[in-house]
Amino acid sequence: MNLRKALVGSIREKCAGKLHLKVDRFIKASQKETGVSSFSVVTLENGSIGISYNLFHRDPEGLRRYRRWDARQVVGRQSGEALDLFLSDDPFEKTAGLAVLNALSHDYVRRHPGGYRLDFETDAADLVGLDKAKTVGLVGYFTPMIKSLMERAKEVVVLEKDQGLLAGSYPFTMTGDPRDLGRCSTVMITATTVLNDSLPGLLAYCTAADKVIVMGPSAGFLPDALFSLGVYAVGGAFIDDPALFLQRFESGIKWGDSARKMWFLRKG
Repeated sequence: MNLRKALVGSIREKCAGKLHLKVDRFIKASQKETGVSSFSVVTLENGSIGISYNLFHRDPEGLRRYRRWDARQVVGRQSGEALDLFLSDDPFEKTAGLAVLNALSHDYVRRHPGGYRLDFETDAADLVGLDKAKTVGLVGYFTPMIKSLMERAKEVVVLEKDQGLLAGSYPFTMTGDPRDLGRCSTVMITATTVLNDSLPGLLAYCTAADKVIVMGPSAGFLPDALFSLGVYAVGGAFIDDPALFLQRFESGIKWGDSARKMWFLRKG
């Protein structure tokens, strides 16, 4: 399955009446006190906002190329055209395309709040019913979550590919082998796996998991394509106050109450 193609197809179908909306801005990652933001943002002419993770944000050469990348490749184009950038192998075009896809999804949720089963309150651990009988797998080192998960789960297994992280010592299982996901009863996966095309392959290892969730600020897309793969929930960022969010994003400070976690939950 070509997941990116499926996501674009789903958005084209659900948002057919809004594909004429033009991309108003492409906002590159801002400089923060702690470094460079790992996200880019697109705004549409109706004010809808989409966020995308920058896979290259730890690569100095990639960031230099990103700074030079001409945003006119996306700004001013109809969103229906700009969506196809998500299918590109170019990392900057793909980033812009995902942000456009998420902006259209943001617009859809605002216009059709009953179109999906949504949850704005529950945290990830409660969402999957985590308890001391369960082994939880994390694809991606979600540092802020680790302590809480260790307190609530039988075991925490973190799958990482960063060799520097793998070389460290931890009070939980750190592994580079995706086969270790096979003993996890619950798996939480970073949304960057959608951008780097690794999600379908990783899901194949989650053979013992009763619930798999995909999460991260860039997972703001309509979830149908992921639901068809068996994913239980998709959690991204919902922008409550677009003006405040943009002010904070461009200033390189935390988004705070301008945005909140939103889960799409599979029905049934």
